Amino acid sequence: MPRTAIKGQALADFLLEFDSAVDDKALVVLQPPRNEESLEEFPHSWWILLVDGAVNNGGAGAGIVLMSPEGHHMMNAIYFKFYATNNDAEYEALIIGLKIALEMGVRNLIARSGSELVVNQFREVRLECVPREKNSNADALAKMGSQQEAVLLGSIPLEIQEIPSIPEIEAMQVDEAHKETWMTPLLAYIHKGTLPEDKFKARRLRYQAARYVVYDEVLYKRGFNQPLLRYVDEEEGNYILREVHEGIFGNHSGGNSLAMKVLHQGYYWPTMKEDTENFVRACDRCQRFANYSSMPVTLLTSMVSPWPFVMWGIDLIGELPKAKGDVKYAVVAVDYFIKCVEAMPLATITAKKIRDFVFNSIVCRFGIPY
Repeated sequence: MPRTAIKGQALADFLLEFDSAVDDKALVVLQPPRNEESLEEFPHSWWILLVDGAVNNGGAGAGIVLMSPEGHHMMNAIYFKFYATNNDAEYEALIIGLKIALEMGVRNLIARSGSELVVNQFREVRLECVPREKNSNADALAKMGSQQEAVLLGSIPLEIQEIPSIPEIEAMQVDEAHKETWMTPLLAYIHKGTLPEDKFKARRLRYQAARYVVYDEVLYKRGFNQPLLRYVDEEEGNYILREVHEGIFGNHSGGNSLAMKVLHQGYYWPTMKEDTENFVRACDRCQRFANYSSMPVTLLTSMVSPWPFVMWGIDLIGELPKAKGDVKYAVVAVDYFIKCVEAMPLATITAKKIRDFVFNSIVCRFGIPY
């Protein structure tokens, strides 16, 4: 047993016995200086807490080393009787170390742990992540504590913790409010024989119910050449569409293909075809990377010109930069057969100017179009 640990234990006993000088038991973790040189200027201010957790075949344990500003070491090993993962052991070691520091009346504390997950949970305290070789004492205590090796621990106390420091919170299950779906009338008729007041709706419901069956309080639809299809509501249907379309084995298929895949999985609801089409249209990746057809939306209208100057196309362009005469528009005519172009600049667009252009530039030069 190292002599420093005996001195540290004696110091701990002394502080616990004569703690009347401590007015407040609160542990305040302040922000220490950033560099080591400025930290050495305050040798009597900062305590250092080294914590580590270990999990092996023998169980889980924690090792804690609390160093005083004078260099005294207080060591402790803990064995957990409950199941704990490696991260749980790291958190337990830190919590227990902070409790010990609080009992010691420590005001300024630097905690060091080998787990980045634990360290990254805090932003305002000085919690450092150190390599395993710089945290060897706490690591060795944690390994021996997890294996309950009291002989190797010697005079270092070995504590056994029965339950976690923070008990698990039991979540209360809340039943969702009953919602009316399209399955409600069918289930009501099959279970209780309840029919709507309207005779037409009651007759239609009786015909529909012949194609349904209930197994273990679940509604199924009989198929002609398929097994029983489970009927689902809108919320569950939306979840099925997401899993089949963009899940682990999803390939972002089209609406018809997606509907057939859902049928092959054994699910059905009345608006499945329409829902699959709308779901694919709203998919962001399908809109970005889908193959689009270059065919026009509507049928093209053929315009045949049997000989030159029989069919002309006329259009207006502008507003263009102003030229001489304050003209800023242009009227253009193109022959459909030989692509002959006739144009005239305009200052303003009026019906009289368009008639004059057609008469002077087309009729007088090429004849009357058919």
